[in-house]
Amino acid sequence: MNKWKKTLNIDEKFDVRKFLSTESEQLVWKSQGLPSDELSMENAMVILRSQLCPFLVDPSSRATDWLKTYLKEKKVEVINQQDNNFTTQLELAVRFGKTLIVQEVDGVEPVLYPVLRKDLAAQGPRHVVQIGEKIIDFNPDFRIYLTTRNPTPELLPDMEAIVNEVNFTTTRAGLTGQVIDIPL
Repeated sequence: MNKWKKTLNIDEKFDVRKFLSTESEQLVWKSQGLPSDELSMENAMVILRSQLCPFLVDPSSRATDWLKTYLKEKKVEVINQQDNNFTTQLELAVRFGKTLIVQEVDGVEPVLYPVLRKDLAAQGPRHVVQIGEKIIDFNPDFRIYLTTRNPTPELLPDMEAIVNEVNFTTTRAGLTGQVIDIPL
């Protein structure tokens, strides 16, 4: 950050957290269960502002629980990548513009690649994407979030280019921040 501030000739008091979100937003996130440490707040901003699909590394599942609460107003479906009907649920979510939270992602299934890359083809006024053997209408309201409890997931290099890894593994500073916020 300091290098960017110097290069862009930005005031030293510039705070990226205040630039990307308001304090009231952060208070709402805390009330919804997001850990209140600085790393968690910054990670939440990345999840909500990123153009790439967020891939949450969340060993404690607290961030995933917060995300479910945060998105409760939307048409959210929570599934595991290992579910028998995973592909069907993915197709329906893409077609009808649902929000999909895919849990327990240790390795990303190949069926997700065209969706994550947004390999869309125009067919007249509509856009479609191929999921497995099917061509599915792509609804622009569709969102997908991938989560894992594995603290050290191994993503292939081509997957790292199309997802935004957001690591919620607790650090010493993060744990200190969480302990300070516990009411007495």
